[in-house]
Amino acid sequence: MYDYIMLHKPRGCITARRDERHMTVMDYLPEEIRDTHFPVGRLDKDTEGLLLITNDGKLTRKLLNPDSKIAKAYYFVAEGSPDPGRVEELRHGAHVYFNREEKTAPSEIEILGQLTLSEVKEPLSDEDSLRRLKKPHLPAVFGTVKITEGKKHQVKRMLRYAGARVIYLKRLSMAALTLDESLEKGSHRPLTKNELEALIASVAHLAK
Repeated sequence: MYDYIMLHKPRGCITARRDERHMTVMDYLPEEIRDTHFPVGRLDKDTEGLLLITNDGKLTRKLLNPDSKIAKAYYFVAEGSPDPGRVEELRHGAHVYFNREEKTAPSEIEILGQLTLSEVKEPLSDEDSLRRLKKPHLPAVFGTVKITEGKKHQVKRMLRYAGARVIYLKRLSMAALTLDESLEKGSHRPLTKNELEALIASVAHLAK
């Protein structure tokens, strides 16, 4: 019997089944399923948002296969003023440095507004919270980005390429599955019938 669980991942835990030093996303789930279920994909320790937990290996392989080009959407807040030209480059694919300079796939990136660090209400790291206190008038922006790849720290590196530093990141959706914003951070619930059907339909065309 397969289970499909939506977790609203909070900051401060790592995406792993177990770890001797750090709290993991599985610590938010019932103990009896921690050895049989697993997170689909990975969110950084300081990234919040949608995480699918399941014991369905077939669906997981489809969602994580790089050739599947599954879309993942994020909300971000970044310190700095991104260069409009480089933001436009990212929309068409840009040479961003990972382990080497690689061209990213085209992405949907939108800068939705500007603010200062003092106006950022989202939870920040201790270092960035201190920076907000010391330099409250530094510029920042917020927006959304949708990517179809899963390179390490990809959204952060893309924004860095454009001249800004991500200080808050939240995953909003993956494929046809969207985060239930009424779900408190650290809380989880089973997918609804409609959510599961839409998610399965979104990858039905992919190879097994």
